[in-house]
Amino acid sequence: MTEELHHMAAAYALNALDEDERRAFEAHYPKCSICNDDVEDYRETAAQLGKVTATSPSPDLKSRVMGEIATTRQIAPIVPERVVDLAERKRRNQPRQRVLALAAAAIVGLVGFAAGLRLAGSSDGGSDEVLVASDAQTLELEGETGIGMARVVWSPSEDRAVLIADGLADPGEGNAYELWLIDADGPSPTGLFTPGDDGDVRVEVTLNGADPAAWGITIEPDTGSAQPTGEILFIAETA
Repeated sequence: MTEELHHMAAAYALNALDEDERRAFEAHYPKCSICNDDVEDYRETAAQLGKVTATSPSPDLKSRVMGEIATTRQIAPIVPERVVDLAERKRRNQPRQRVLALAAAAIVGLVGFAAGLRLAGSSDGGSDEVLVASDAQTLELEGETGIGMARVVWSPSEDRAVLIADGLADPGEGNAYELWLIDADGPSPTGLFTPGDDGDVRVEVTLNGADPAAWGITIEPDTGSAQPTGEILFIAETA
């Protein structure tokens, strides 16, 4: 049984195990250094794979999005006629997830993970569930050259998002960076954060069922703002 558990690390990292397999593996891998290392490697691989889905926004994105926010009438969210059973969708997606697990294992073998993806901030593994979710989407945010980089990974099924940034400058005394989720109702404040000494950030936020059309980052007072007041440093639309 132990030998069989050693082969579950990739599938576990990509959330591709059934409930019984997951429980058996979770009882085993915290005490197994091999499986512990494998899980971390596979999760880093999945995060790197997510970068492939990032798209470059159009040059006029910032002015166009903010113009639309100012003129778009707020409307009620559209409720789908049929509610998707997430548990059933997960069961349908398991064969595909197992294929992704094999792909992750192949990449680990090729690149050796000499460095891996640099993720900053909290080392809590909870946000990894978002990064490896089957419906996770990754978006690189556009910003001016030299101010750092930022990307958002979000998962509708997890109802959470993870902001990953590095190279950010200190926002100044009394200030903080603020993440904005932009949807049909306009921009909503999603989280305040300040970078560490190396400018790196890793923050998990809750979506509360929102469907983002764009993401943006500004600098605001460290108490937060209800609407963007500072210059938009990073922004990108989701489609």
